[in-house]
Amino acid sequence: MNDPSTFAATEPDDREEPDGSPHPGPAQEAEAGVPPRTAAARRPRSGALRHVLRRPVAAALLFCGALHLPVEAAAPAVMTPADFLPLPVALVCLGLGAVLAVRDTPVVWRSVAVAALGLVTLHVWGGVALFDPLEGAVGGPFAWAGITVVLSAAACAVLAGVALMDRPARAGGPSRRA
Repeated sequence: MNDPSTFAATEPDDREEPDGSPHPGPAQEAEAGVPPRTAAARRPRSGALRHVLRRPVAAALLFCGALHLPVEAAAPAVMTPADFLPLPVALVCLGLGAVLAVRDTPVVWRSVAVAALGLVTLHVWGGVALFDPLEGAVGGPFAWAGITVVLSAAACAVLAGVALMDRPARAGGPSRRA
């Protein structure tokens, strides 16, 4: 009675497809004339690529956040308003990196993509306006830190886009990857 195959054959399948439509259960597949093993083999594994990319992207975001941590957060009297910029950037990067490390949802991936693009934009705009976004931060004294942050954030944005585009194909529909 506790055989998993018996349970799977008698219980309805309440999973959903990525577009929100209900996933066809074994009974519906049997009615459609699909053999059970073929149906199980055709079922897509949702989020497999996102799961693989999650830890490297989270590590890159945490690294970018660590480079933006302010050196002296206890000296606000001598800081200009521009000197406060690394702190919110560090908090956003560290927060999203931590959330991505534990949650693999499209909303988190979209947030990571937006934050990474914003970080790249901030550093590019800083280079054009002769403003260093890492001034007063842990990564400020190092010449390699700015380039590393831009490349890491750009990689995060690209990988977040790849993770968002990796949606499993519907069992009966055409594949987007041709």
